[in-house]
Amino acid sequence: MKQFFKSHAILFSMLAVLIGCLIYPNQADAKTYQTQDNYIGGGGCSVVISNNKVYYSIAETGRIFCYDIKTKKTKTIAKASGKGFGSLRKKGNYLYAVYDNYGGSDGSDEYIVRVSIKTGKKTKLARGRNFVFAGKKIYYTKTQHIKTGDVEYDKTIGTYSMSLTGKNKKKAKSVVLNTERDGRTPIKTSKGSLTSRGKTIGSLYFPQAIDYKTSKGKKTEIYNVLKDKNATSTSTVSYYTLQGDYIVYKKYDKKGYSKLVLVKKNGKGAKVIYSAPSVSGW
Repeated sequence: MKQFFKSHAILFSMLAVLIGCLIYPNQADAKTYQTQDNYIGGGGCSVVISNNKVYYSIAETGRIFCYDIKTKKTKTIAKASGKGFGSLRKKGNYLYAVYDNYGGSDGSDEYIVRVSIKTGKKTKLARGRNFVFAGKKIYYTKTQHIKTGDVEYDKTIGTYSMSLTGKNKKKAKSVVLNTERDGRTPIKTSKGSLTSRGKTIGSLYFPQAIDYKTSKGKKTEIYNVLKDKNATSTSTVSYYTLQGDYIVYKKYDKKGYSKLVLVKKNGKGAKVIYSAPSVSGW
């Protein structure tokens, strides 16, 4: 009798696992994408470096800028109302971004958009955020815009896919978008990695220095708040990215200015490409 119950208990356990796999398919086998693949932080800015050009968005301006590394000139690629652009990515002759059309401080009205680098024309592809490229597809978090009185916000629906032009939208059943990234994890490339050092208060980590380390082990300090005479003792590195041969990071100074700095990964040629008073969103 004991053997009977034991064998049936095993059978029921296997059946429960099978049913679970049918109801919640491929959770263990789901493909995971890191949305913060080559950067850490936010700081009201976003950066893409491609073909000696630095494309960057500044939330408070509602604009996407382009800094030419060779000519050292900056121009505006696109501008819009609301909170502007974030999460920039580049594919071919287009920049892709999350565009927040909401004009207030508390709320959101987000779309994934495609922006022509040549004309600046903005095309809405889908309501959503947290997107990544996967071949000729875009995986993203689909949202539904909710209005309740004076309050507007975006409700998460789930993970979906679409083409690069916003067509063929459908639910992505075996894809997970990882939207969180610990500031202590390195940003890696085949040639080296960018890491940070900082302080931890409770469960929060605040980067105060960033270092580049080559694949052969050579380490270069790129920036250190504690060695910057123009920085306050409470300053942090709120955004940093490693792309190709360049690093971009955001720093603060005692005069209340936030600055976006471009520097080679060997630590040479540092240049401020954007500077403005630190206000909400920047």
